Amino acid sequence: MRRNRASTTWLRSLGALTMALGCSCAAVAADYTSSVLATGLNNPRGLAFGPDGGLYITEAGIAAGSGPTTIVRGATLTYTQTGSVTRLLGGAQTRVTTGLPSIYNGTTGEVVGPNGIAFGPTGSTLVTIGAGVDPTVRATDLAPGGVNLSRLITGGSSVDLGAYEAANNPAGGPLDSDPWRVAPIPGGALVTDAGGNSLLRVANDGTVSTVASFASRALGGPSPTEPVPTGIAVGPDGAYYVGELTGFPFVPGAARIYRIVPGGTPTIFATGFTMITDLAFAADGSLYALEYDSNGLLNPGSGGALWKVAADGSRSLVFSDGLADATGLAIGPDGFYVSNFGASSGQGEVVLIAAVPEPETYALMLLGLGAIGFMRRRRMG
Repeated sequence: MRRNRASTTWLRSLGALTMALGCSCAAVAADYTSSVLATGLNNPRGLAFGPDGGLYITEAGIAAGSGPTTIVRGATLTYTQTGSVTRLLGGAQTRVTTGLPSIYNGTTGEVVGPNGIAFGPTGSTLVTIGAGVDPTVRATDLAPGGVNLSRLITGGSSVDLGAYEAANNPAGGPLDSDPWRVAPIPGGALVTDAGGNSLLRVANDGTVSTVASFASRALGGPSPTEPVPTGIAVGPDGAYYVGELTGFPFVPGAARIYRIVPGGTPTIFATGFTMITDLAFAADGSLYALEYDSNGLLNPGSGGALWKVAADGSRSLVFSDGLADATGLAIGPDGFYVSNFGASSGQGEVVLIAAVPEPETYALMLLGLGAIGFMRRRRMG
């Protein structure tokens, strides 16, 4: 019995010390470090965790291959089927879907294809297929495969978002459709159309409607700068949050985050960003924004950045080291997952940005382990 009481006392002491260490560690600020989890990706874009616990990555495709073409501003765009979806599960990286629609610019090497991915409440997969062209040329210049561009693939069906842009053109201006991100909501899903400058709702029966459109602004270019809505996240308050990339000349600090109450009009929630590509809410309700290039495309350097956005719209830098052409963001229990080098064929990767204890925290941990060892030796003696 004395041995049992001693064991119980030791366990209580251990529990108390562990709680004390937990409180001390939590009070110390954390740094972040990154590690590469997936490599060899072809223009990686969206990220989402599936019901199996795997991380799914959309790959827009490669800037090579033959197929039907169309001319946009003097450049030749070629349709291929090099888009794919990769799964990272248990340390294994596997392309689980291939042959998805893709289109590349032969002059710039830009590739558009599978952009966003999400999973519905029943586990159904939602994938947006981009385009970045006048949707009417899909059935002419880019026929026959081009009709598969600018769509939302959901389960076994496909919703033609390009046709909606051609028929409605919610934001006005030249016809253009490039579905980017998708977020499930009750009764359907939200999709940002980066080409059409609109936020769309796709009902479960395939009906498409406009939630909001976004206006261009004069930012110093030869023509008004388009907003180019990209990231979409549903907040804990039920509002929709939309980030903008902005178009040419990609002015640093010009990108904003909009907040849209269902049924209402967009309001500016946060400002001062550059080329936002994705948004995500963490489990604690905090909003995070990912930047493609914090300097803007026309300035030297290509560093991306991850920001935490407070409830008042102010922001604080989380991480930027090694981020370049960052395109997708997902938040897991162990940190932030980012698709990096998102404009590279074969060079794309996914990195995990995780918090690491400061040196003071390590010291506390070592001190605690030493104390535990001392107490154990006393009880055993």
